[in-house]
Amino acid sequence: MSAEPQGTPTATAAPSSAYRRIPRRRSRGDARSAWVFLAVVLVGLSFATVADETMTGISQDTQAGLARVPQAMLLVFLLLVQVAYVAALLVTPLVLAFRRSFALIGRGAAALFLGVVVFRLLEQIPGVRTSGAALEPGQGRLAIAWPSTGAVAACAALAAATTHGLSRRWQRAVWTFLGVLAVLRVLTASSAPLDVVLALGAGGLTGSCLVLALGRPAAVLTAAGVRTALTESGLAVDDVSPAHLPSAWSFRARTPDGLVDVKVLDEHDWSTARLDQTYRRLRWRDVGDDALAPTPAQAATVEAMSGLLAASRGVHVPAVRAVTQAPRGESILAVDHIHGRTLASLDVDRLTDDVLHDAWSQVALLRTARIAHRHLDLSCLVLGPDRRVWVTALDRALPGAHDRILAWDVAELLAAMSARVGPARAVTAARTALPDEVLGAALPRLVPSALTAPTRAALKAEGADTITALSDEVCRVTGVERPTLEDVTRFKPRTLVTAAAIAVAVYFLAPQLTDLPATIHALGGVHWAWVPAVVVASAATYVGAALGLAGGTPGRIPVPEAAGVALASSFVATFAPPGVGQVGLNIRYLQKRGLPTPVAVSASAAKETAVLVVHLSLLVAFAILAGSTGVIADELGKLPPAGVVLAVVGSILALVGLTLALPRVRAVIRDRVVPALRASTDAMREVMSDPVKITTLFLGVALLPLGYAMCLYLSVRALGESTPVVAVVLVSLTAGTVATAAPTPGGIGAVEAVLLASLTGLGIPSATALAVVLLYRLATFWLPIAPGAWAFRSLTARGVL
Repeated sequence: MSAEPQGTPTATAAPSSAYRRIPRRRSRGDARSAWVFLAVVLVGLSFATVADETMTGISQDTQAGLARVPQAMLLVFLLLVQVAYVAALLVTPLVLAFRRSFALIGRGAAALFLGVVVFRLLEQIPGVRTSGAALEPGQGRLAIAWPSTGAVAACAALAAATTHGLSRRWQRAVWTFLGVLAVLRVLTASSAPLDVVLALGAGGLTGSCLVLALGRPAAVLTAAGVRTALTESGLAVDDVSPAHLPSAWSFRARTPDGLVDVKVLDEHDWSTARLDQTYRRLRWRDVGDDALAPTPAQAATVEAMSGLLAASRGVHVPAVRAVTQAPRGESILAVDHIHGRTLASLDVDRLTDDVLHDAWSQVALLRTARIAHRHLDLSCLVLGPDRRVWVTALDRALPGAHDRILAWDVAELLAAMSARVGPARAVTAARTALPDEVLGAALPRLVPSALTAPTRAALKAEGADTITALSDEVCRVTGVERPTLEDVTRFKPRTLVTAAAIAVAVYFLAPQLTDLPATIHALGGVHWAWVPAVVVASAATYVGAALGLAGGTPGRIPVPEAAGVALASSFVATFAPPGVGQVGLNIRYLQKRGLPTPVAVSASAAKETAVLVVHLSLLVAFAILAGSTGVIADELGKLPPAGVVLAVVGSILALVGLTLALPRVRAVIRDRVVPALRASTDAMREVMSDPVKITTLFLGVALLPLGYAMCLYLSVRALGESTPVVAVVLVSLTAGTVATAAPTPGGIGAVEAVLLASLTGLGIPSATALAVVLLYRLATFWLPIAPGAWAFRSLTARGVL
């Protein structure tokens, strides 16, 4: 918990040994706040640099709407806010000094200073200065301009850096007051709203980075404090010690009746849990995450009530021994400790039919009590020494759940158990406790993305066909037809990014379409002698892809056949996520040629690794070449001062570094990123031992981006422009990077926007630039779809794919 009291304290004061101070405590919520504020800054900078007229129009419309507000009302409101502002600045430091919170005072002072500095650096960007001067000074509703945007940025930094020590009610009050200051800035100074948004974003980002760097000073409950709280609740406790387990149960108490597991839930832990649950609630529908307990106390109470209700219906759950609160508001839940091992950690030979039957019997009893567990993977089921299965981890349990929510528990356990003992045994055991109609109702909910992370990992380890085999087995034994999986996903992260990319593309392309007659006229003047060369350059990319695949694969791979696979991937790419269709098609092709799946995956990884290395190397090389020859000098002159660029890049790198310091982020890198990089390195090591293979590989992957670059350059020449080839190649490589990162098939929208903005920046008229983009995309994306479909069908019919 934070350094300040939270919640409603009990009447008994906390002894001095009940809490210990820790100087640094970080959470994913802190990193989330920093990334949110960074997104606000980046969005603001984007609009400031590319949407000057839009920002000016918003400023003028805002002032026109505010002109109807009575001036006397504004004066009274301004006076009241100024009094509160001055009182807060004077009283708060005195109170903190009286409480000897000198570290918090120092952090606040640093936040005030750095917030202003960061915002002033952002103001050095030319586009931001333009938007800030959208309206002349003195045109506001009042004679006085208050507060300054620097003050807004400083207050935002102060709030982000220090309010973690306040209760949620006071946090809302502080941020509300900050919003009032921002509105007053717009009212009194006629500032563009973008300036105020940038001030809030820059200040919030600064304060959040301070929290990530310094951590949150916190006072956490000790074993002595837990023992005192449990004793005051009426539970006789002999001893309490830290559990040292990777679970929510942070303490273990020894009572006259046996061991007790103790969970301590404070605002910090609860905020992290709510973050995960809120994400599930937003992403998935009808999975039981619609109701969130608003406080840690209510969360502990619901968990205890679920345990008591389940026990009353005969479910094997740990007995609830105590529910209480510590002096500073932490919620404490104590339940009997269950000796044993989780079903997830047991060897398969110990998962006997009796054990599986007992597990499903507990699920059936939970259903009769109308309790949905909501994350019933095998790690929540414990096999005790008496060979009975116990249901644990009721922290997300939902009493009074309807059948649709209860069906998720059945689907979850079916999938988790099938990954361990196979679909046949899992379904057989389920039928001993549940009727066939219940199993049939769970079939539409076998949606892998909605299952828990441990279950998804187990299914992935067993193979992608495990869910299919499970569905087939349920349908076979119950006699029901295979249903359609429920669409429980509200959105996918890729969908949000796709929508953002399309919105950016529309923003950039829509103004150009207003000059459509000029674009059509430019296309009418195309030099047809260049068009065959454009097509040949596009075709060369498929040769490069074939050489890359042949060079990265052990054994002999026919280049013409590999080129046909590359052409077929142009058809698959129209409806598959970027890169996924091509990689999947390559793996399938290599499997059809008799290569084992690990070898096929390694060969594909070797090719993709080489593509990334060569593409980035070419991008850096041509960027240096373009800068040294001066072909992009005009564009470089439009950039902000070097100090501002370095400050922004340094801030982003610092934020990334602080995020990497979070334990969960490090765990993801250790468990997922590092193994993937190691696999790619191992795949490349095999290729590097053969000089012919390595030459073929890098020749092919170099021909791939250079072919696209020459296609773009030839398209420029076909439209009568003579832009230097170095600049055009640099633009093409940049667009290729965007196409790889964009979530849309073929980078649709994002590539067009980047190409159009870059070509117009090189001095090509907008109508001609749009014509160049249309010709280039026609040759590299749209025209290959038809022959790609023919190649896909032909290769599939011949058994090549």
